[in-house]
Amino acid sequence: MIFCAKPSARRHIREIVKAPHRQPVSKVPTVFARSVRKIVDAVAARDGVRPLLRTIGLDQEAIYDLRLRIPYSDMMILAEHAARMTKDAAFGLHVGERVKPQSYGIVGYSIMTSSTVEEALRSQMRHLPLWTNVGNFRLEVDGPVAHFRWEYSAVSPPDSRHDYEMSLATVTQFLRLLTSENWKPSEVWFRHPKPNNISEHVRIFRAPTHFGMPANALVFDSSFLASPIRTASPYAHRVLTAVAEQLSACAPEAQTFSQATLSVVRQGMSRGDVSLDAVSRRLGVSRRTLQRKLRLECSSHRNLLQRARQDVSRFLLACTDVTTVEAAYALGLSEPSAFYHTFQGWFGVSPRAYRRATQLRNLS
Repeated sequence: MIFCAKPSARRHIREIVKAPHRQPVSKVPTVFARSVRKIVDAVAARDGVRPLLRTIGLDQEAIYDLRLRIPYSDMMILAEHAARMTKDAAFGLHVGERVKPQSYGIVGYSIMTSSTVEEALRSQMRHLPLWTNVGNFRLEVDGPVAHFRWEYSAVSPPDSRHDYEMSLATVTQFLRLLTSENWKPSEVWFRHPKPNNISEHVRIFRAPTHFGMPANALVFDSSFLASPIRTASPYAHRVLTAVAEQLSACAPEAQTFSQATLSVVRQGMSRGDVSLDAVSRRLGVSRRTLQRKLRLECSSHRNLLQRARQDVSRFLLACTDVTTVEAAYALGLSEPSAFYHTFQGWFGVSPRAYRRATQLRNLS
């Protein structure tokens, strides 16, 4: 594939510069909403895409919005829900191996137009903040060995196995598309514990994969850094780099304080800690400041918690086979009976009746 330098560069520049940039209202890391398309595509053959997106407050139109940004943790939560929905223990790997550089906008095109692997990796490191400020890649070269590491920032959401695996599988896929389908790293490192089944890790990376490591990284022969990129275009790369440098000086699209709080509430549900104190600590503000800022946006911790629980409870009952006991714990509720009465109060039907009605609609 040959990259069409000037027309593609101009077209992409027009797309990128449409979006205004404002100062963010919090330190919660964000990403473009269109990033979740790769997750949606992986479950598109199944019913339930709309309930899945609703768990993070999106509709299907939103994921095609070029300007909309969402908390990065919402995308991580979506991947966890999608893995549960598909019963795919290697969901992140399977998403990552299908991703194309073009889907990352100007960041992807700057990678594609690089001349060598080293230039491509350094472009990814340099321009990733345009796409997300959740973390960064780091290239370390020690003689004959190179490490390309993926690290979350200090203010990032909790660790997510699917996001780790998606990230390294994506980089592996990019390098094969841009150099040779036969390329493989010498080792792959993950921080999380070893899963029960690593057959998909072996198939996708084609290299020894180690878990419980100090970093998430691809390890390879440093001589590979000099390999040429098949889609190299020095002119387009210079143009895209110049635009990326200008955009790097701008702050990402702002989100409201309520949106940031709702994202933290969703994270807390998975840990069973959604109290006002826990949420305020996560946001780095006092509980009084949290309450005051939410009131200014006509919202409250209680309303956001209810909204998150409603969305996730409908998804769990409609798109998964979890029991009501499991659903209660997934929502951060201590007692299954509380889930039953709460759900009945929200929707006027029992969880079992809601699931049965949803199943009948899907069959009709």
